[in-house]
Amino acid sequence: MCEGKITLSAENGEDITIYRKAGNVKKQDTLRVYNPLTGEDISRLPEDIIGVGSETFSKTLCINQLSTIFSGTSDEIVQKLANIAGGGDENVSFEKAVKILENARREIKPLRGSGGTLSQLNTQIADLEKKRAEYQAMQSELEGARKLLPHLQKAATDANEKYEKESMIDFVSPVAHLRGRIEEKEAFVNTAPRKAAFSPKKGYMLSAAALAVIAAIILFLSPIFALLPLICAIACAIMGIRIKNTAPDFNIYDDIQKLKEELTLLENKKAVHDRNLLVLKENARTAEEKLSALNVRINSLKMQLAQDDGENLDLFYKKRKELEKQLRALTLATEALNTAHEKMQRDFTPLLNKKASEYFCAITSGKYTRIFSDEQFNLSIDLDIPRKSELFSGGTVDQLYLSLRLALIDMLFGDATTFVLLDQPFLQYDIKRREKSVGLLEGLSKRRQFLLFTSDATVFSPNKQTEILT
Repeated sequence: MCEGKITLSAENGEDITIYRKAGNVKKQDTLRVYNPLTGEDISRLPEDIIGVGSETFSKTLCINQLSTIFSGTSDEIVQKLANIAGGGDENVSFEKAVKILENARREIKPLRGSGGTLSQLNTQIADLEKKRAEYQAMQSELEGARKLLPHLQKAATDANEKYEKESMIDFVSPVAHLRGRIEEKEAFVNTAPRKAAFSPKKGYMLSAAALAVIAAIILFLSPIFALLPLICAIACAIMGIRIKNTAPDFNIYDDIQKLKEELTLLENKKAVHDRNLLVLKENARTAEEKLSALNVRINSLKMQLAQDDGENLDLFYKKRKELEKQLRALTLATEALNTAHEKMQRDFTPLLNKKASEYFCAITSGKYTRIFSDEQFNLSIDLDIPRKSELFSGGTVDQLYLSLRLALIDMLFGDATTFVLLDQPFLQYDIKRREKSVGLLEGLSKRRQFLLFTSDATVFSPNKQTEILT
């Protein structure tokens, strides 16, 4: 196990002691931050103390053994350098600004998927448009119903009048009258004796006729003998006249038959009339039902239309237009911010290269006067043409990245008092460049506190005010 502590003095005069003890496993590690005068625990993150995150700290203020080299972008470093190069506050967060814009835009409309206030508003608008269409359809239906109403009223009136008119036609009385006449004649026939084929009256009359014919013949042959048959003929005629005919006449049967035929025709007309009357009654009932249903529908439509047809759709259209305008503005702002940030990233690189080149020139005694760093902090040395750092010795590369770190510290912290931890940074240096590096650090110690840890006894400083921990 190992442990240690360090006391830091802030510019405001406050002292902070950081104590750390390493356990057998990481969860057994101990870390305390407290006031060395009062022992009061100070709950602060390292970022609150040094002002930068752990990644930036490890790439600037802390140089571990054989770990001078680093690569890859640090969003915090790039952001701060870009802001500095743009003349702004290095503490202004580009990421936070972009995140705020992105969150605001995402609230309106996400890049992927559904959701957002714009989508919700579109759903509401679709519902209101559907409701408005239904409302307009009801209005059209009501207008059509109102136009149809007088036609149905007239149809119902006409149907009822026609039914009433047809109902006034009397077939019952004529049929009853005919049936009475038929029944009367049939009753007479049934109660009177039946007429024989030759009735006495008819027999006398025929006999009289026959005797008259005989008398005429005899008179033509012998007038003397014609008198007797003539007298007999006269006598038969008188008897025929005097005898009453009590049997019904055969003509009555013809009358009954005619009356029955007339009754059949009348009953057929009555059946047709009754059927037509039922149809007219059904037509009248249907017309009344249609009229009643139409009145009910009109009243229902009036009630529905009397209600509010929903929120004002025009206000929702206006709100959607405003949201779309905000969305375009946020998109343009994000694009402009990204463009500006990319430009500032390009702008800070020359400044960083200039400062790093000055330090590298001092360490190498002017052998190398210019270095290049890209946005990924990959370094090259200018030898007529840029040559990548991996083509040089380990010591030169360490010196190259030490220069870069010192330049980053200058740009990130400016005149603020900071400390720099160096753990065995000169293992791959030759004596001359090690001395140059120590001298460079001594010169910078007027505004930086360098804590140099080394086990190399040859690392020393002629300056008595410089203390090297070995």
